[in-house]
Amino acid sequence: MSKQAKQLIGSIVGYAFIAILILYIILQLVAPNATVRVFGFKPYVVITESMAPVIDVNDIVVVRRFKVENAEVGDIITFEADIDYNNTDEVVTHYIYSITEDNGTYYIRTNRYFEEGRTVVPDTWNLTQDDVLGAYWFQIPLLGYVVEFVRSPFGIAAMVVNVGVIVGIVILLKNGKAEEPTPEPESKD
Repeated sequence: MSKQAKQLIGSIVGYAFIAILILYIILQLVAPNATVRVFGFKPYVVITESMAPVIDVNDIVVVRRFKVENAEVGDIITFEADIDYNNTDEVVTHYIYSITEDNGTYYIRTNRYFEEGRTVVPDTWNLTQDDVLGAYWFQIPLLGYVVEFVRSPFGIAAMVVNVGVIVGIVILLKNGKAEEPTPEPESKD
């Protein structure tokens, strides 16, 4: 394969990756709950201790598409519920406590983590399969600290400054190469 063909393939792959990343970011901003349906997965930052020590605060939980037909009691799911009863849904990750079906609609009860041997108490809210954002796939410990920093005003400012510095360095390097003086021919005096 020629060098030009390799460069072309590399460029196409790079641009495709950037396009997918931009689509993912736009979807996150416009319709965040559709991300799992479109891409098949979505990460969430854990902000409470309700699942510790299995899933700790500031772990990233990555969920994938949820199929109620495949769900079992004890599975971990991420869902939206008005847990504070203030008419605002929060994102929660808990175990499935029970699944019941009535006229084609599935109702799901959940519970937080309980130590072995303790009585498991279900959460007070009732969910349908439409409330579930995804099924637990895997977690990344402590990465939530980075995500929360990047979301903070200071983190955003730090990223903007760093991107500006990098762009400035690249521009200076390119201009420096373009303006390299060419050696003047020696005069014969």
